[in-house]
Amino acid sequence: MFGTEKKQLVSGQILEYLNNKNGPAKLNELSKHLEISSNDKDYESLKGLLVELELNGVIEKLTRRRYQINGTDTGTMKGKLVWGSKKSYVISEKDEDAKVNIRRKHCENALHGDIVEINVIPDKRGKLWGRVIDIIQRNEEELKGIVEEDVDGHYFVPDSGNYPYDFFVTDDHLEGAKHGDIAFAKILEWNDPLKNPYATITRVVGSNYDNQIKYNSIVEEFLLPTEFPEAVEKESNSAARPKYIKGKTKRTDLRKETVITIDPDDAKDFDDALSLKLLDNGNYELGVHIADVSHYVTEDSELDLEARVRGNSTYLADRVIPMLPERLSNDICSLRPNEDRFCFSVFIELGPRCGFLNYRIEETIINSKRRFTYDEVLKIIQTGDGDHSYLIKDLHRISRTLRSNRFIHGGINFETSEVRFKFDEENNPVDVKLKQGNDATQLVEECMLAANRVVANHFKEISKKYKIGSILPSLYRIHENPDSKLIKEAVEFINSLGNKFNTRNVTSKQLNQIIDHYHGKPEQNLVNTVLIRSLPKAYYAGKNHGHFGLGFADYTHFTSPIRRYCDLIVHRLIKEYAKAKPDNQRINYLRVFVGSVSKHISETEKKSMDAERASVKLTQTILMSPKIGQEFNATVSGIVSYGVFVMVDDLFAEGLVRIRDVKGDYFFFDEKRYRFVGKRSNKELRIGSRVRVSLEKVNMEKRLIDFGFINILDTKKTEK
Repeated sequence: MFGTEKKQLVSGQILEYLNNKNGPAKLNELSKHLEISSNDKDYESLKGLLVELELNGVIEKLTRRRYQINGTDTGTMKGKLVWGSKKSYVISEKDEDAKVNIRRKHCENALHGDIVEINVIPDKRGKLWGRVIDIIQRNEEELKGIVEEDVDGHYFVPDSGNYPYDFFVTDDHLEGAKHGDIAFAKILEWNDPLKNPYATITRVVGSNYDNQIKYNSIVEEFLLPTEFPEAVEKESNSAARPKYIKGKTKRTDLRKETVITIDPDDAKDFDDALSLKLLDNGNYELGVHIADVSHYVTEDSELDLEARVRGNSTYLADRVIPMLPERLSNDICSLRPNEDRFCFSVFIELGPRCGFLNYRIEETIINSKRRFTYDEVLKIIQTGDGDHSYLIKDLHRISRTLRSNRFIHGGINFETSEVRFKFDEENNPVDVKLKQGNDATQLVEECMLAANRVVANHFKEISKKYKIGSILPSLYRIHENPDSKLIKEAVEFINSLGNKFNTRNVTSKQLNQIIDHYHGKPEQNLVNTVLIRSLPKAYYAGKNHGHFGLGFADYTHFTSPIRRYCDLIVHRLIKEYAKAKPDNQRINYLRVFVGSVSKHISETEKKSMDAERASVKLTQTILMSPKIGQEFNATVSGIVSYGVFVMVDDLFAEGLVRIRDVKGDYFFFDEKRYRFVGKRSNKELRIGSRVRVSLEKVNMEKRLIDFGFINILDTKKTEK
């Protein structure tokens, strides 16, 4: 038989010959063309290769030992055209997994989303390629973009990169749109591939020069709901304020206890509160009190169904798209200071080293004695002075021990930060700050993690109590163990920076050693980025698989039912299981339910994260647009083959420096070490490098920023 290389060569020659020949070819014609005679040792290999090509569907055998390319006359397929940024292809209407690549020049006058018919023709290597022969149906979906005007008339410029052409809009299809308007349009026709296609404006959103319109476009882009249905609002408005009647309301009364809330200074919904009590045995009892949303949002109510669809609240730069109506999220359920509120509380008895000794979960009523901001708590931790200072100092001490224990037992110590914006009265961004974790945020974080961990384990305990072989249905927050190959590659790359870490059987403890080693060093951001990218994404599931990043065998979400649907379901299930063991029919239903809803809320979470990221990028372009031409000190935040991403100081806006535009030196891409190196200067550009850049271009529609490269900064000198 032919070797691999020769098989590919001969296959290509056969297909080229058959493709160029008018009609089928006989075996002796092929052998003659290939200069393989019937008594040649390769003749049997040729016949075997023809059989293989036939079995693979590349060619077909006709009578009298004749062969032709399979489907030469009838090799057509119908499907949807996908016009990607790098390649285009058609997805078969009969099988979504069947795709045929298509070159741009062979798309004729078809556009992204069109239903087309194509001829399918294999190339020399047997790979299938398509050519559009008919457009069965134009894409009827609305496209979002901007209306522009020049000397030739009006054009519609789509936001999506799937449309490489601008659409011509005649005056009778403008629908009142003007230059600079954000609008939606539909494709009208495209009969001549040498000219622009035509579109008609279907609705005008507003002026592109209005920031509010830009923010609204993100809401539309990600299909985020802006209003609650009337039935949902009606249920919300009928919710009664908490009223505790001793002896009639089965709740633990904590209104005289010292309970406090700690939140960001701009928070409006307070869904968690804390307390701490010294027990007679010398141990502490940590109380984590969570708004009892399930008391108001009952199963399959209008409120519940809407919350399920939304999945979670979405926190955009300029607004919040809440999971629940404001009357519940910001009022009835919110743990406002000096007001009675229903809670679902987790009490954890902590030993001398903060080991979990015992716990209980109870429905309670609290009255928060003080609403603290993170900044206020941080000041008390640092100075020791302020309201409830003894409580806060004790909570801080316990949280530090909990955090230390978590890292000892496998939690990973990634440092996180987020960009927060300040808006004026007209909702225009005016300032930006980078919020990083500190002792105050970590205090709350560790208490919430402890409660979530206890609740996840509670489902095991109650299943044992009811003597159920398997664990009762619930929802879990899952972070699977990393792929050993990916994490090994990440550590191998980090080793190229200088220090050598073991790459065999990488553990979370070893990852913490790497993170600790580079803490505060120029390579810190690079190391964190590489490690995070090597780990899988967290998600929700109806079965428990543990949380690698936190180092917990059991973990769920319980502490934010105002803004996460998972937490609301977990609250309900705890209450239901506390009353009695469910019958088998109910258990089977709940297993199906948690499996289905976990997939849905994982998807809504991702959509919200994408929308939040888009709103941040938009805000950064708005803040940067008046500064074109100005110079900035910046840090390299990402590397791609064609350039580096940089984040400028103070404004924290990220943009691209294209390496082809760098003057004065030729920088080549060192893919193995994830860096650019100057050929003449030998200077390096890697994540964490300090650079001087100039702002060249801002594209608000695509939320992109382009910088020009000036020079690499000498980090040994003080930057001015």
